[in-house]
Amino acid sequence: MGLPDAGKRREATLAAYSGAIGSFRYLGELSEDEEHDWRDRMLVALGITPPEPARQGVSQFIHVGNPDPGTARTEPPDVSRFVRSVLGPDAEFERHGGRLRVLAVDIYDTVVTVRWRVAPEPDIFSAFPAEAIQLAQDVEGADAWAAEHLREKAEQRLRMMRLYRFSLTDDTGTKYMTTGGSHGGGNNEMTGEAKFLPAPPPTAATLTFTWLDQAVRIPLA
Repeated sequence: MGLPDAGKRREATLAAYSGAIGSFRYLGELSEDEEHDWRDRMLVALGITPPEPARQGVSQFIHVGNPDPGTARTEPPDVSRFVRSVLGPDAEFERHGGRLRVLAVDIYDTVVTVRWRVAPEPDIFSAFPAEAIQLAQDVEGADAWAAEHLREKAEQRLRMMRLYRFSLTDDTGTKYMTTGGSHGGGNNEMTGEAKFLPAPPPTAATLTFTWLDQAVRIPLA
């Protein structure tokens, strides 16, 4: 199956980009105005005219599916139609001290969502050894308090920006594109969902969900 059309690709790009700059805002690396500015820059890069800021209390949506410049509108886009759910395998998969369980796969007519749980969470610097080496070089010679502060910041960034990235394939060669997702938790536990375009074709018998090089096979039958 080929890639989604241009409108779908723009939608996926904007969703992933918005999630990334939202994470930088969460970490305090961007102000609210800077976040809006960077989002507007991406809209321009995608050929969409950024709308004027919405009035207080008014929700605003950007239509990105049409190849023509997008316009602000007050109606939300059509939602995907639910088709069915498939339970994940009754097993946990260990990576770097963390354990992944795929809870279920929700299949819609246009997208597929994988629901997952990680408990406990993995050791960040074991999962990203190159970053650990670079950090050790960066903090060499620094005061203990400064080194600890930089280590905590680096760990937080990796957890927010890199740790919960997933990919999806199937046995028919479908090209899946991530369209974002969400996760949350605490006490060394994280749950969330990862969303991909397009929906699996009817001929697909198995999905493969990958996290930190750990591949989890999910039969669709």
